[in-house]
Amino acid sequence: MVTTYKNQQSCERGFRFLKDPLFFADSFFVKKTERIETMLFLMSFCLLVYNLGQRELRNSLKRAKAGVKNQVSKLTSRPTMRWIFQCF
Repeated sequence: MVTTYKNQQSCERGFRFLKDPLFFADSFFVKKTERIETMLFLMSFCLLVYNLGQRELRNSLKRAKAGVKNQVSKLTSRPTMRWIFQCF
C-alpha cells in the first residue's frame, strides 16, 4: 500500500505538466464531446512524448557521465525537459 502511494507522485507530476502555463491548456475552448475527447488524447500523447524525451535525456546523460547546470548553476544528471526547453 505504501509503494502504491509513493508511486502516485509520478502521476501527479504528469498533471502538473498538463496544468503548466507553458502548455497553454487553459486557452482551449471546446464544447463538443468529440473535441473534448480529442483534446484529452492529444494532451495525453504530449505528456507521453514529454516523459519519453525526459527519460531519454536522463539516460543519455547517465551513459555519458555528463550533466547539465540547473537553476542554481549546480551540475545535475537528472534535469527536467521543462528546464532544457527554457535553456533554449
